[in-house]
Amino acid sequence: MDSDSDEVALTPEEQQAQTRLLHALEKVQTISMALSHVEHLLNPDNPHTPALNTPPVKALLREVRPGETAEQQRDAMLTLQEKLTVATREYERATEEAKQLSLRMAPNLADQ
Repeated sequence: MDSDSDEVALTPEEQQAQTRLLHALEKVQTISMALSHVEHLLNPDNPHTPALNTPPVKALLREVRPGETAEQQRDAMLTLQEKLTVATREYERATEEAKQLSLRMAPNLADQ
């Protein structure tokens, strides 16, 4: 590895942990954007998110079907809030796993 380079070679285990962490973060962000959209439907004074146009957010909104009525929109919001809670826990677990892996790998770096 070049001493001027910022790139770090990751072990397969580190790559998997990084991938899990990035996927978990993306899931939290996607659900948050969909939730913001449904909140905007319920209350137009809430800011509108242009992220609605992204394929993952569109797919999630198709899944929860906020519909036209306030009741359908509230149901969709509750579903998204539940999904966000689960996704946040997954992200926290992935973060903790990455942290633990980093701590395990740190002694190995000192030997190099």
